[in-house]
Amino acid sequence: MKTISSRQAGIILCVMLLANKILLLPSVLYEYAKADSVFILVLLLLAEIGMVFVFFQLKRKYPNASFYSIIQTQMGVVFAKILYFFIFLYILYKILLVYNVCYMYFRVQVYLDASFYIFVFVFLIVCNSTVLRGLRPLARCMEFFFYFLTACFIFCLMISIANFNKFPLFFDTNVIKFFEGGFKHLFCFGDTLILFLIMEKIKLDKKGEKQISKYAIAISILIVALYVLFYGIFNHISFVHKNAISDIITFSYRFTDIGRLDMVAIVFVMFLSLFQISVALYIFCDIFKKIFNAPKDIYGLVSFDLIFIGIVITASLDYAKTIAIGTVIVPYFAIFLQYMLPIICLILSGLRRREYNEKNS
Repeated sequence: MKTISSRQAGIILCVMLLANKILLLPSVLYEYAKADSVFILVLLLLAEIGMVFVFFQLKRKYPNASFYSIIQTQMGVVFAKILYFFIFLYILYKILLVYNVCYMYFRVQVYLDASFYIFVFVFLIVCNSTVLRGLRPLARCMEFFFYFLTACFIFCLMISIANFNKFPLFFDTNVIKFFEGGFKHLFCFGDTLILFLIMEKIKLDKKGEKQISKYAIAISILIVALYVLFYGIFNHISFVHKNAISDIITFSYRFTDIGRLDMVAIVFVMFLSLFQISVALYIFCDIFKKIFNAPKDIYGLVSFDLIFIGIVITASLDYAKTIAIGTVIVPYFAIFLQYMLPIICLILSGLRRREYNEKNS
């Protein structure tokens, strides 16, 4: 089996942790918790880092096993297929969410008159071809562009400091609204689940664990910095600005004679969304193979293309509807699939090992 290095796994985790957090989420969270949204972000990012350590523990117990085979061993074949079917739907939703958010972003920032059908066509061609090459080439490509993307992100943060007005007003939110905002937007988090779904393809040792942890902590700090800057710049009108990474540098539209600085943010989001959707689509196809015993990725890709076109075009699942579904229905699935399921698998594996040791003794 072709594997990826722990460094590549850490980079994939970093890229996925940025999904849905740098454009829409700061604005939407502000409607619930105002500037205290920073604390929601910190708590949920700590949960993400905690799940990374759960992944390490499970990987040590099952070095070469897939997450599907672990669930199958602990809970049975039927239950494993049912759970993976829900994960299948959840990953599909994540792809639709990233797609719709990025489509609205590029339409506003790049080309307002862009045809929806052209965007769909380009999206499917690029992502399908990327997935067909496999996870290792995709991981190498992400590894190659990672420092460039990190530099773009830090550049946007540094430039936005010139626009910073004052520190946002914290501890100004009702406790109920605070936790309601965190729960309703769980669908924007839980990206650590990606590591579990490709765990058999990751080559991991203790050094690799430290490497992945450092990547996760570093990118989390940068995300928190973005939110502090965003709320410090826009304060009470933060809910109006739906594209955080570009909006924070709006007032720095021209810096000496460089020209449009928002092009840095546009290029950053373009590469980031491509990688995020490609990783999620690869996992979608891998889950499809496990559930339906499909021999090749092409079957999963064709199924995805048909489902995607059917949902986006026929059902008219646009930006607003995707967010509405995410805040009403998806959080209940998210809290179980993202956090509870991996922990349950880890607990059950510990109990079974204890029973095995007691029998042998």
